[in-house]
Amino acid sequence: MKHLFLTITAALFLFACGNNADSKTECAEECKKENCEHGSEKCKKECKEKCEHKGDKKSCTKKGDCKPGCKMECCSKDKKDEMMSIGTMNPSLEASMKDISGTEMKMADLAKANGTLIIFSCNTCPFVVGNGDKSEGWENRYNDIAKMAKENEIGFALINSNEAKRDGVDSFDEMIAHAKTANYTDINYLVDANHTVADAFNARTTPHVFLFNANHELVYTGAIDDNVDKKEEVKENWLSDAMTALVAGTEIAKPVTKHMGCSIKRVKKEDDHKGHGH
Repeated sequence: MKHLFLTITAALFLFACGNNADSKTECAEECKKENCEHGSEKCKKECKEKCEHKGDKKSCTKKGDCKPGCKMECCSKDKKDEMMSIGTMNPSLEASMKDISGTEMKMADLAKANGTLIIFSCNTCPFVVGNGDKSEGWENRYNDIAKMAKENEIGFALINSNEAKRDGVDSFDEMIAHAKTANYTDINYLVDANHTVADAFNARTTPHVFLFNANHELVYTGAIDDNVDKKEEVKENWLSDAMTALVAGTEIAKPVTKHMGCSIKRVKKEDDHKGHGH
């Protein structure tokens, strides 16, 4: 009788494990089908890792979980979290934006012989404008960046994508006033209506830097330098070093650095509120 009990117990255990393994396999296959256009080994590995908990008897609690009863978006990687990778083509070359001069400009028109530099910015973020005695902010480097870009035949523009504040501190009139107060010199400051360009770049903060080469391929992204608080205490000039290397045709030592700043103030769309209940 004891032997029979042990046999049944072992069978039940194996059955449970088998179901769990099948659930994981099924989830991984579904994940690959949904998200892996080319069936790469990297993607297959990512899907397997995301589905390791498939078979648990708990509900989906957060993005990345892959559990019974969850919709596929739980298992899928959130594309909103993906940063533009080095080598990516500028996705907004035909995007038209209004400059504070009143001129409509296409992104492609900004490009010069050695490339294009885009910095997402705004009028009030402390990481841009500073915070009294605590921080100078990165804005006091904008004119130096503009001068270097011009000398090295790199097109340069600031882009304001804060659509949620377009009727207030980041309105077109406020952009004009701010550029004057901050003494922007020979800098295009563009309105990104409905944060279309920011969405295409997946730009996250003000500031957020994107440097492209002459072929419109991303070669550097991240922060301007390593010290938002004091210009005189900067030790690593990531952006200027990247521009120097780009023009010289040498390898950029740090093509990606951590972007820091205030979040770009996007307007929530109706679709953001649909289909995400787990």
